[in-house]
Amino acid sequence: MPSIATALSMDECVALALARSPAARAAAFDVDAAAARLRAARAAYAPRLSARGEYGRSAGFDEAVTNGGSTAALLTVDTTLFDGGLRDAQLAAARARLSSANALQQQRRADVAFATRTAYLAAVAADAEAAIHHHTLGTLRDYTALLERQEQVALVTRNDVLRATLAADSSDAAERAATADRDAAVSELRTLIGADLTPEALVEPPAVHFTPADSAAIEASPLIVDAQASAAAARRDAEAVRSEWRTHLDLTASSGALGVIPDTTFRENGGAQFLFGLSVPLYDGGATAARVAAAAAAAESAQALLQEARQALTAALNRTNIETHHAATDLDRWQRSVPRAAESFVLMRARYFGGGNVRLLEVLDALSQHVDAQLAVARAQLAYRMGVVKQQQLIGEVTP
Repeated sequence: MPSIATALSMDECVALALARSPAARAAAFDVDAAAARLRAARAAYAPRLSARGEYGRSAGFDEAVTNGGSTAALLTVDTTLFDGGLRDAQLAAARARLSSANALQQQRRADVAFATRTAYLAAVAADAEAAIHHHTLGTLRDYTALLERQEQVALVTRNDVLRATLAADSSDAAERAATADRDAAVSELRTLIGADLTPEALVEPPAVHFTPADSAAIEASPLIVDAQASAAAARRDAEAVRSEWRTHLDLTASSGALGVIPDTTFRENGGAQFLFGLSVPLYDGGATAARVAAAAAAAESAQALLQEARQALTAALNRTNIETHHAATDLDRWQRSVPRAAESFVLMRARYFGGGNVRLLEVLDALSQHVDAQLAVARAQLAYRMGVVKQQQLIGEVTP
């Protein structure tokens, strides 16, 4: 696994993950297969050209049956003049399946991008929380050392030292938990991008603005395009089955030499022939009717699944919109609370060390409020960013 020593942005991580994603590669192969099937459906309109040659001799049998042997060199063209709409339906179904494969490829890529962005944002947020706890731990340890010196000259009680020590231990545990969360997210990110990424290589993502998806974005999303294409393919499959019960007209034309003795055949027995073949289905025991019914039911099922996909996507986007709006409101509120909490802590600390009527418990409580406000900003920012990337996944956006 190559090592990355320089800073790596979230979009760069997404590009690396897409380049090596097995799911993205598999989806690309599915598109290639669907494109090949579309070419095969188009080729059904072209005449079929074949060559046939044979030579054989027979003796002792009745020549009225065997003709004494056979020599043939024929070039044959077969074409379908009328097929009841079978090829048209098959071509339309192949086009729909190619559209479906392209939509699924886009969605797979969007899923990979979402997984990468989720891991990256989680790592950045956990690193920010770890930094907050680390700074708080340093502050508490300084207070503990100061209180221990003051205890020695009987300025504070032993209880104050113990309270400060317990607060420092709690902050240390919180820092270690945040660091573990960051390392887990970075490890997941390493797996996705295939590089030995370090936490120091992460950079703060740029500010993003959330714009709720409209109905046009919903209809253009890969999930809806895939469902629409699947429904269209199912309808065309039903048409193809119906066309099998209609009259078919074929033309076969051959040219060459056909006879018994090679010399005579190629010198005297050259010619040409053609044949019109008309096929009119009369009775098949109900097999075609059953297949038509099955194909029609499959088409109705695909149409219902399209409606379900549209409902599910709309509901998911609405939920994401509400959650992101709530996170934006929280972020704004907590960002305004941080300066007030910081000022409250500074004033409480000054009154405590200045001999005011303030207990250490009140100082620690003010510090805790300041820390909680900072953590709330980091978590609200993560929730807001996750809302943005979740919407991108739902509507199939790979790049912002």
